[in-house]
Amino acid sequence: MTKKPPKVHLNIHLAKPDVDDIADILKEVEPQEEPPDPIPLDIKGIQLCVLYIKPITVKLPDWVKFFAPLVSEEKFDQNTSTGAVLIVKVAERIFALTFGQGRHLVDSEKVEMDFGLKTAANLVNSDDLRGIDKSSLAGRSMQTREQTSVSAKLQNFNLDTEHDILRVITGKPDKNKYGDEYGERISGRDSLNLSVNIALDELGDFLESVIAVYNSESYKDKGFDFIDHMGEVREPSVKDALDKELLERMLDNELEKIWLAMPRIDDGNIVDFKYSASKNAQRYDDLRLLDLLENSNNPLTIPKLKSKKISCFDPEGNVVFSEQAYRWIYAEIDYQDSVCILDNGKWYKVEPNFARGINESFTSVRKYGKELPDYEDNTETGYNSRVANSDPNSFILLDRKNIWVADAKSPIEPCDLFRYKNEFIHVKRYDNCSSDMNYLFEQGFAAGKLFLESRDFREKLNEKLHGKFRMENPDQRPDASEYHIVFAIVNKPNKNELSIPFFSKIILKNIVKDLGLFGFQVSLANIPSKTKDSVKNRLPGL
Repeated sequence: MTKKPPKVHLNIHLAKPDVDDIADILKEVEPQEEPPDPIPLDIKGIQLCVLYIKPITVKLPDWVKFFAPLVSEEKFDQNTSTGAVLIVKVAERIFALTFGQGRHLVDSEKVEMDFGLKTAANLVNSDDLRGIDKSSLAGRSMQTREQTSVSAKLQNFNLDTEHDILRVITGKPDKNKYGDEYGERISGRDSLNLSVNIALDELGDFLESVIAVYNSESYKDKGFDFIDHMGEVREPSVKDALDKELLERMLDNELEKIWLAMPRIDDGNIVDFKYSASKNAQRYDDLRLLDLLENSNNPLTIPKLKSKKISCFDPEGNVVFSEQAYRWIYAEIDYQDSVCILDNGKWYKVEPNFARGINESFTSVRKYGKELPDYEDNTETGYNSRVANSDPNSFILLDRKNIWVADAKSPIEPCDLFRYKNEFIHVKRYDNCSSDMNYLFEQGFAAGKLFLESRDFREKLNEKLHGKFRMENPDQRPDASEYHIVFAIVNKPNKNELSIPFFSKIILKNIVKDLGLFGFQVSLANIPSKTKDSVKNRLPGL
C-alpha cells in the first residue's frame, strides 16, 4: 500500500494575468528591511519555481511590558517568527503559496481579489457549508460571521443575495465530484485555504486542477451566482482611480450623482450641520454638498476630505456626532463598464446587468395617484403636523404615535399620516441618507405586517383613530387588498424626477414585492420641496 504524503496546509494566491515575472508578486522591501532569500527549485510539472524565505525576527511579546515593574525582561523567552512564499508558474499563471508569516511578503495589489471565494464556491458542496462571512449593505456596511458545527445548506444562513456581499465561504468539498483531492475543509476569500496530502512533485498537477476549478462557473448552479453582482473595491490603485474621478467631478461641479448622506441613522434629533471646526462657523439646516465645498480650503483634495470633519447638532446645540467629510459623500460613478458606488467611506463595484435590473425595478414601482402638499417645513414632524391640521377630514397624524405589542421587538410607528380611506403614508426627506431611506421602507413593511397579523396592534391603532377613520372590527384580520401603503419621499429642491441611493433601491424592490405578496397596494409618492436651496452656479475660487 502506497504511503500518503504528509498533510500540509496551503494558502494559495493567484497573481493577476498582467503579472509576468514571478518576483513581481512580492512587496517592495523597505530600506531598513532585509530582503527575503530566493531559492530556485526544480519541481516536476512546474515551469518556474522560487522559494522566498522571510528573515527570522526575534522580539519580546508586547505583553511582557505589563510585568515590567516586578519582573525582569530577561526572565522571558523571545518570540521568533519566520515564513516563506513559494512562487510557481503553472499553466501560464503565477501562484503564490504562503507559509507562516510569508503572507506578509505578497503584494495584495498583484493578486486576484476573490480568487479563493470563487474557487471555494466551485468546490464546496452547497449542502455541506460550515460558515460564511458577509457584509450587509441594507443599512450601513456591517460585517458578520455565521458559523455552524454541523453541515448546513446555503439557504440556512441569514443571507440576502441582493444586498449582502459574501466575503468568505467555508465548507466541505463536493466528494462526489472531487473525491479526496481537496481535503476535508476549504475556505476562500482572496486566497484559497485547504489542507491536503500532497508531495512537492504533485504540486504542478494540483495547481493545474485548481486553476481549472477557478475558471469553472459551476458556482452559478449552486446558488452562488449572486457573488458576481457586487463587491467592495479593495485594490488601492482602483480606489485611488475612483477617488480621482470623484474629485474631478466635484471640481468641475458635475454633481448630479454625488451628494451628502449621513454616515449614521438620524434618530430625528438632528437640526443642523457645520462644515468647519471653527467655533463660530455658520451652521446649516440641511446637508448640501456645495455648502461643504464652499467651506473647504482650495485646492480641494481627497486627503483634505478625509481630515475635515462634518458635525451635526441637536436642538440644544450639542454635537450628536462628528465624522470625516469623506464618509458623508455618496457617489455613483460609471467606471470600466461597471457602476461604482461610494457609500460611508467605501467603494463598491456593481455588475452592469444587475444594476440595470435594480434601476428598472425602481422606475416600475407604482406612482401614488393623489397629490400631497409641497414640503415647506424645517422638519418632517412639522410637515406631517401641517398636512394633518390643514385637512383633518382627510388625514390623521400618527407621526411618533408608536404602538408597543408583544409581537414586536420595539415600538412600531403605524405611519406618519393616515389618509381616508385606508392609506398608510410614511414620509421621509430624501436628501438625508440611504440609511434613512432603508429605515422608511423597513418601517413600512414592519407596520404593514403587524397590521395584518396582530390583533393587539390593530386594537391599539384603532384607539388612535376617530370617526370615519376607525376600523369597524379590529379583531378580524383585514383584507390587505383594501389597504394602501405609500412611501412618500420629499425630493431635493428644484428636482422633478425622484431618485434614491442604489442600495436603497434594492431594499425597496424587496419590500414592494413582500408587501404585494401580503396583498397590499404599494406606491411611491414624490413630494416637491420648496425649501431654500443653496445651489450656486459655480464654486468660489474654481
